[in-house]
Amino acid sequence: MSGSSPPPTNRSLLRFSPLWLVTACLAYATLRTLVSKVGGPGAPLDDSYIHLQYARAIAEGHPFRYTAGAAPTPGATSLLWPLVLAPFHVLGLHEDRLLYATWLLGFVSLGLLSLEVTRLANGLVRRSAAIGAGAMTLAFGGYTWFAASGMEVVPFAWALTLATRRAAEWAEAPEPASRREAVELVCLSALCPALRPEGAVVSAVIAAVIAWFPRGRRPFAALALLSPALPPLVSLLATGQAVPSTAFAKWLVLNPYYGNGLFAAAVRDNVRLFFDTLLDGKSWTSVFLPSGGRLPLALGIPAIMVAGSRRGRIPRALVTTALALAILCPTTYETFLVNRVRYIWPFFGAWFIGLAALADSLGEAIDAGLEKVGARPLDTPAWACFGVVGLLASKLPYTMEDLGDSARAVSLQQVSLARWAKTALPPEARVGVNDTGAMAYLGGHRTFDVVGLTTFGEARYWIAGAGSRFEHYERLDRSLLPTHFVVYPGWFSLDPLLGEELTSRTVSHTILGGTTMEAHVADYSLLRSAETPVDVVTSGRKVADVLDVADLESEAAHDYRLLDATQARDVLVEELDHADGARTERTREHFRLRLVPGGFVVARVGAKTPTRIAFFRDGRLLGRADVEEDAWEELRLDVPRTVPDGTATVDVVAEGAAFDALHYWSYE
Repeated sequence: MSGSSPPPTNRSLLRFSPLWLVTACLAYATLRTLVSKVGGPGAPLDDSYIHLQYARAIAEGHPFRYTAGAAPTPGATSLLWPLVLAPFHVLGLHEDRLLYATWLLGFVSLGLLSLEVTRLANGLVRRSAAIGAGAMTLAFGGYTWFAASGMEVVPFAWALTLATRRAAEWAEAPEPASRREAVELVCLSALCPALRPEGAVVSAVIAAVIAWFPRGRRPFAALALLSPALPPLVSLLATGQAVPSTAFAKWLVLNPYYGNGLFAAAVRDNVRLFFDTLLDGKSWTSVFLPSGGRLPLALGIPAIMVAGSRRGRIPRALVTTALALAILCPTTYETFLVNRVRYIWPFFGAWFIGLAALADSLGEAIDAGLEKVGARPLDTPAWACFGVVGLLASKLPYTMEDLGDSARAVSLQQVSLARWAKTALPPEARVGVNDTGAMAYLGGHRTFDVVGLTTFGEARYWIAGAGSRFEHYERLDRSLLPTHFVVYPGWFSLDPLLGEELTSRTVSHTILGGTTMEAHVADYSLLRSAETPVDVVTSGRKVADVLDVADLESEAAHDYRLLDATQARDVLVEELDHADGARTERTREHFRLRLVPGGFVVARVGAKTPTRIAFFRDGRLLGRADVEEDAWEELRLDVPRTVPDGTATVDVVAEGAAFDALHYWSYE
């Protein structure tokens, strides 16, 4: 009939058609820029290829094994994202073409995120302001950049916002909840941490909401609270390790150098950096945010609570505020600023709701004032929100250019070297890398991840420092070590292991870990070259004990204290044709070592300036020695015959300038 209305389903589709039209146009403009820069599909982050590699591994039937024959490892921080991508590989989207699937999912998630931000804002602000918050989401370059990145950032943001909105609606509903509603909310609490570990914050929010507003389903609160344990449990069963490798490599909580208050200081500095710089559109966020927005963004958080109080929606305001403040979780990461600050953006939709709430509060006051003087209200909140949309959208051309330039840089460096390795290196080659994504996914060889994200057990040595990695490689069987390295030499910091240079790629872009990435044949000729004293004659004497400084296993066996050690001061020291791991700039050493009466101790130490060091056994002076200005020298210290035989606590104390510690031997 000509005058009939469209059915409800069609009306719903028509209602959201502007949203999907804008999203589609945004996707077209963004991907057109990227493809034109790269010459085809490409990713702006090497990490994107890590997910693609794990997706291929799942499709090929060996999940958690990063490359064929490797030990299973929890290297994908997102348990779910590779699983979602795996069917597309089965359907024939191989190599770069799998990025098409990530783009589809990324931009669909962006549209859904905009919708969920609007829905979450409804009830806190008037509808025009809620629509404005959703429009800010679409206009925000950070979401556009990451929708095209191949990463899980935007799907994760959508899941967080959806789960928060459903938690708010649960708290607001007066009637008892159905079992289906409770199961849905628990599933959402499990979905978020399965996409990224930070999702556990929303799981805790959901558990608290169900416990406080049980609606006859309080037992489900325990299920929601336990749901973040599911990814670690799966990882533990599959790999023997519950914690993702990235946590060992990047999370300050697990970093051995951040004790004694240093962790709190580092987080405090990151929080200050977030509010003073990142939120203000400076430096790392200048590509996405207009400068000068720190104050309104910060005021938006209390504005959420004010809006909830005014409209009787305190639970909705509380869960929205919790989502916004969860953005501070990444301040506990050592890698807080990397990859276009990707860790903070999943929570940023709640900050747009804060801006909408701020505009709504101020706008209502302005409109009320206009009504009092007989003027027509201007719907000020809507105008203010869409003013913000305009400011955000003004950054989109810059964002798209940066996305394309980043993808081109990765293509010219990591991807190019991976394609070179596929044809230039023998099939049995094992490639040591510090950017492991493209090399594994496109290079066709087994990889050895020196950072430890995708090679089991290597992360703790990366965090320790270059000297500890060298000592660790001395312990490894040669068959487990790389035959070649494709690394940034400055990052790798173990030049003696880099043999003949085969090729390199020099590209200048901030998204890369370095300007030049080089491919070398591995050279292990200096491994174990400094296991015995070089200068002090020890022939005829039996070794009673050895502490190899920077060797983590040796340090643990001798109760070696890190004290003020740092990763930067854990280095490799070369002396002629010898190399040894060292901890530099030490003012004190504390460890346990077996001392033999009538024997002697050899200490391999170095110094930037001449100094004197004192040796103490169980708090009693054993002797002193002068250290010259040298990379290393070996000092002999005789042990009196009156000293009891056995393991003693040894302290080595600088009585002048700091010294470098490399090795301690005790001889009978």
